[in-house]
Amino acid sequence: MCAVAKRDLKAGETLDDYGMYMTYGEASNVEEMSDGRYLPEGLVEGCRLVRDVKKDDVLTYDDVVLPPDRLGDRLRAEQYAHFRGETWLQELLDARAGGEMASAAGSRR
Repeated sequence: MCAVAKRDLKAGETLDDYGMYMTYGEASNVEEMSDGRYLPEGLVEGCRLVRDVKKDDVLTYDDVVLPPDRLGDRLRAEQYAHFRGETWLQELLDARAGGEMASAAGSRR
């Protein structure tokens, strides 16, 4: 189930819980979800938009910054790796975690 914008969304907005006011879910098969890097509707809460998304457009992992260290994101990455042999989501999570760690280290100086 991929996340779709209920209205025009603006960069900087933080998404509310699934099915609320900002997104709705639309059925999609795993090939579409992975190939399009679609954001699952069940994982939208707390994601911050990095670019504008038009009403009825599918949201992708490239459209958002994920909240840090969520179990759901790690499990989704494990599913892609185990069942599809794909590591793009784990690489995305690792890169973002590395950036957060570098940012935190820089702020302690």
